[in-house]
Amino acid sequence: MKKVFIFLLVFLSIKPLFSQNLIDFNEEKLTNFTNKLVSLPFSERDVIIKACQVFEQDFSNDPYCADWAFQILYYYHQISCEDKTITLQKTYSGKEIRGYFYDDIYVLPKLKKNISAFIKEYALWGYRIASKEDTSYCIEVDSTFLIKRLGKYLSKDFAYYFNNYVADLSSPPYWHSQLNVPIEEIMRRVAWRDELLDRNPDFCVNNLVTLQIDYLLFSITKGLEHTPIYGINEDELKIARPVEGFDFANISNQSEVILPEYKKAIQDYYKAHTSTYWGKFLTEFMHKLSLNKYRFSNEIDDFVINTLYPKDRKNIDPLLKFKDIMIDNLMD
Repeated sequence: MKKVFIFLLVFLSIKPLFSQNLIDFNEEKLTNFTNKLVSLPFSERDVIIKACQVFEQDFSNDPYCADWAFQILYYYHQISCEDKTITLQKTYSGKEIRGYFYDDIYVLPKLKKNISAFIKEYALWGYRIASKEDTSYCIEVDSTFLIKRLGKYLSKDFAYYFNNYVADLSSPPYWHSQLNVPIEEIMRRVAWRDELLDRNPDFCVNNLVTLQIDYLLFSITKGLEHTPIYGINEDELKIARPVEGFDFANISNQSEVILPEYKKAIQDYYKAHTSTYWGKFLTEFMHKLSLNKYRFSNEIDDFVINTLYPKDRKNIDPLLKFKDIMIDNLMD
């Protein structure tokens, strides 16, 4: 009991990861940079190249402020997609684009060549064609474009973060309330973020990375509608089967135990991350489960929710001002 009490004190004393380091947040410099972006010819196809040149001029020797400016530039790149989507939809119909991608026979060779040239040209500026549920098409950013071009100007940790973040985008973790990647992949995505915040607790986007970890660990410690982490205890089912008229639908949540694959993944994680914030959280989570014979309980569920989404957390985006400047001046 003494060891348990000591552990709880250690866990509760960990510094929450909910704040950002604003030491290098130079508001004047970032405002000037934003205004320069706004003054660029937004509708030109290669405007992002001009924007990158402004970034290089302003932040080539200021990596920590560059981390913030890069986020503004990435947002600028994203909102420019709306203008480029209009160009795409005026140039080609949805039927023509769909025909190109699915190699429909009615799409003539000349049209295929034109669409192919369009795709290659816009790829030079970090854009690609994306489908929305295969019913319409739009332009979206190639998330690797800016980091490949400007990564050398960023701090080492931010470049590491963004490269890994982009790699994770290749497959979404959830799809319609169902886990869309293996459990091991979820834990890998948690691990590199947890390790990053452990070695750099003052990381500039600390709160953003924390929210990403919350989102990932929700599926591991809470479960999703179509991918639960708990299942019915097989021993109870063996007892229940011979009983005539047994209503399986009325088995309570408290009869459910954590599935072996989740139990193993969590144990493997905290054994490899004994000193990190999220390693200790998973240790405590599993400890609470073990005291309850690895069964679900409302108390354990509350512990998960209160840790992942504390009520007193303030998620204020310090870049909101600069995003508003761009929206007010660039979007109709």
